[in-house]
Formats: sequence, structure tokens, C-alpha cells
Amino acid sequence: MKRIKHYLLLLAVLALGLSSCSKDQAYQYALPADAYSVCSFDLKSMAKKAGVTNSKYGELQKHLTEMLSDSEEAEAYYKELIQNPSKSGVDLKSPVFLFSNEKVSLGYLLRVDDKGKLEACVNKLRKLHNKDAAALKAEDGIFFDIDEDSTEPEDVEYDESEYDVVEATSDTTAHQPSISTYHVSGNIKLYAFNDKAFISLNTSESTIEETKQLAKQYLSQTKDKSYVATPAFRDLKDQKGDIRGVLSMAKFLESSYGKSMTENIVGLSDATNVDGIDMKKCYMLYSVSFETGEVVGTMTYGSEDKEILKKLKKLAEEVSPKSVQDDLVKYLPKDSYMTAAATISVQKLLEHYSKLPDFKKTLSELKEEGVDIEAIVPTLGEEIAFTFPHINAEQADFGLVGYLKTKDATLVDMLYQQAEKEHSGRYVKDGGEHRYRYRSAEGPLFFGYQDGVTYLAYGGMGRELLFKTSGENFTKHSDYSSLKKSNSFCYIDLKKLLTTAPTADLLQMFIGEKAKAFHILQSLSFTGTNLEGKISLKIDSKENSLKTLADLFAALR
Repeated sequence: MKRIKHYLLLLAVLALGLSSCSKDQAYQYALPADAYSVCSFDLKSMAKKAGVTNSKYGELQKHLTEMLSDSEEAEAYYKELIQNPSKSGVDLKSPVFLFSNEKVSLGYLLRVDDKGKLEACVNKLRKLHNKDAAALKAEDGIFFDIDEDSTEPEDVEYDESEYDVVEATSDTTAHQPSISTYHVSGNIKLYAFNDKAFISLNTSESTIEETKQLAKQYLSQTKDKSYVATPAFRDLKDQKGDIRGVLSMAKFLESSYGKSMTENIVGLSDATNVDGIDMKKCYMLYSVSFETGEVVGTMTYGSEDKEILKKLKKLAEEVSPKSVQDDLVKYLPKDSYMTAAATISVQKLLEHYSKLPDFKKTLSELKEEGVDIEAIVPTLGEEIAFTFPHINAEQADFGLVGYLKTKDATLVDMLYQQAEKEHSGRYVKDGGEHRYRYRSAEGPLFFGYQDGVTYLAYGGMGRELLFKTSGENFTKHSDYSSLKKSNSFCYIDLKKLLTTAPTADLLQMFIGEKAKAFHILQSLSFTGTNLEGKISLKIDSKENSLKTLADLFAALR
């Protein structure tokens, strides 16, 4: 693994000397067609934005060189590479790709500019790391190197009876072994290159020979056999950003997090394919751009089946039919830690998922228990809002407040009736009809209905904020005019979180004066409009955000 780490650090060093970009894209043909995740990095753009191509950043170059070097000879060689990156033989001016598929847990791909120079560079690095290292030899025009710490997967036998507790007796009956096996995953790190591409593969369930054959396959395949020929790759290239990626929704939905969104929700175990919208045939497209004073991320969906995309877009428009409205946002304080609002048609969601047999069964079971979802949903409006404005550390009080537009008190009264069944006597009336309070050791919880709005508030501070309007509500916030254009948003005031008590005091307690380095962070916001998502991290700086963040991390060292 030491050698692989050296190569990765070397890439960072060489990125400091990037210049013009090559138009030869044949190296991309090595991307496996069955990749479920592909991500490209524009190192040329990122190095320029981070400011590391400037001569005044010689200290950074020096620091990276020292990390790589363990001898004067090595230090001299790395300095030579920094001054003339073309000697490495690799081209970091072209996008660098990371990818994964069922066999490769992580791979990365770079363009080779000069195979002869790369061969000489790799052999030099091997000599610097191990004086006795033999020069690489080509196999079918491909050079290979295996990390010295690589291990292959294996099944290990063990005797279960050795772990049994046997009562000592005079009986000397021969020991009867009970042999079982358990599987140990491997950890192979291989890199290979030819005249077009440099590829690194990490595998856990393949042998070294199998991993070598994978590298040969990828480096030898043509465009029509590679990921480049897929609609997902074409959509990836159309994204704008310093980092661009694509993730198969089939793989995401099979992950533990993806399953938690469907299988772990009663009635939605088969929600990935409803009414002709098969999410496993879709992929997620994302990008990250580093701009002046802001990091911007985007997310959307793509699919080879355009009919699925058309249906998905229509559903998104029906579920969120309009942009965020002021009606509930005017009740939210301007200076909260977190503020969120959305428009959502629960009626449309119910109609969509009611086509699932398991979901319909769940609705029937809930109705038998006294929760008639189909009767409640028509009373719900399409606007929802939430705020987390205050923390009183001394009294352990949190001012959480949420609002939902509703036509009447059906939802509130149903919640009260069900709560009384579970915890009789712990819910009491709170100043009028359809207004309730829950008494608990953790703090009071208030919920109710008032003037077309259902509300929920936690703690005394939350109750004091209910339906308060003033000139300092969130509709007057400087960012609200852009946030309200979306169907939903969540805004986190990092400046308040990181510079005011008690949260700032807590951070300083853990990292001391270094906490002040975070004061440049202003806000983090998430917005969604139909199929489009956006994330924005705003920073108090007139420089590019990547350089500012690099300086922040340096200050935390």
C-alpha cells in the first residue's frame, strides 16, 4: 500500500504544474461498461482555483515534496518532476476518473501522454522505494505493478471443537475435530498502463491474476465496449462543474441507505417501480463547482428510457405543483439556526403509492386501528414550514416549531385520540379547542390547529414563537428571494451556528482557538425544484472557495 500512496501523492504534486489540455480522449475507453459509479475531476481547473499553480504557493509544493521524500535523492527527483511535470508521462490536464463496479471497489483512470516517460518514472519510483526493485516488464504491451501489501481472498478452516468447553473426565476418547470455514476478503491494489491510459484497480473478491485480466480487458477495449458508449456517460459530460459524477440508482437502492428509504418503510417495500417509473433504470447525475465565495452542487436524474424520465418529471410536478409561498414562512424568525419550507401534495403522493398492493394493505390495517389516512389526506394543504431558532443550554430548552396548512382539525384530533390510547392522561387541552399539550420529563410538546394551520412546537421557547409575525421574519432574509423560487428549501445559518453561544462555545471546547477558522462559513442551503436539486455553501471570502477551504483545512492542522 505504501507504493500506491506514493503514486496518489505524486498526482497531487504534478497537479501543481498543469498547463494546456489534450484533446485525445481514447484513454476514456478503459472505463468499464458495467460501472455503477463514475466520477470525473478537472484537476487543471481545481489547481488553478485553489491557487496552487502560482509561484507564491511554493510552500505547498515543498510540503508535498517532503511528504513523498524519504531521502535526498527522492527529494531531488520530486522537485525535478514539479518543475517539469511532463517527465512523469501522465497527463493530469485531461479529466481524471474514479469508478466502481461489482468487481472493482475503487478504480481510477488517467490519460498517458508518453508511455516511455511513464515507464521510466515508475521504475525510478520503484527504485526510490526499494533499491532492489526490478524494472517493470510489459505483458502484451501493458505494464503491471502490484502493491506489496496486497492479499487475495481465501476461505480459512478452523476447528469448532477447539472452542467447545468440555468437562474434564478420565475418559481419554480421541479428539474429534469439527472443521468449518469462514471467508476472508482480499485487498488487492494493482495499477497498469499502456500507451493510452494508466489505470488502478482495488479488488476484494478477485485473485491477483483475475485483477490483472480485468486491467487487460479495460485497457484493450474499444469505445463501443466501454462506459463511454452509454447514455449515462454522455449525460455526465453535459454536466458543468469541476467534479462531475453519475451513480446508478439500482446500486444505490440496493445499499443499506437506499433500502432504508423503501424496504424499512411499511408498505413501500416495492416502491422503486410504480406506474411505469422504474427507478432502477435511472441514474443520478451530480456536479460540484468551486466559485468565488461559494461551493455549488447540483443533482438531477437521467435514464436511457426517456419515457421513464417523462413520467418521473410529471410526477414531480404534480407532487410539488408550485414554488414556496410566504403564508407560513412569515411565521418563521429571520435568525434561526435552521429554516425549511416546501410545497407538497400529499394527495398526489397517496394516489401514486396506492397503486402498490402492500401500501393499500397498510392503509387498511391503519384504518382498522383508527387511523384513516384516506380521510385525513384530503384535509391537508400543500404548504409546510419548519424552524429551529433557539437553544437555551441552561434550561435544556429547544425552540422547534413546524407548520402545515390544513383545511380543518381532522389531523390534530386524530393524533390526540391515538395518543390518548397509548398514553392516557398525558395529553391535556392547552387553551382552547383542538390545542393540546403533552407532558413528559424531556420537555413539553404542543400541537394543535388554528386558523387553517396545524402546528407542532417543542419546549416553552417553541410555544412562545407560535404564529409570531414581525418585520424580522424569514421573508425578509436576504437569501429568501432566491430560495422561494424552488419547490422546497432548507437553510442553515452557519454564521450563527459557529459564532454564537452555546454552539460556538461547544466547538471551541473541542478544538480551542482553531474554532475561529470556521467563522468564514456563512450558510449552507439545499433547494429542490422538480427533478433538480442544488446545494450551496457560502463563504465570507472574495477568493475562490476551493482556495479558501484549502486555507481553512491548513489552519486546522
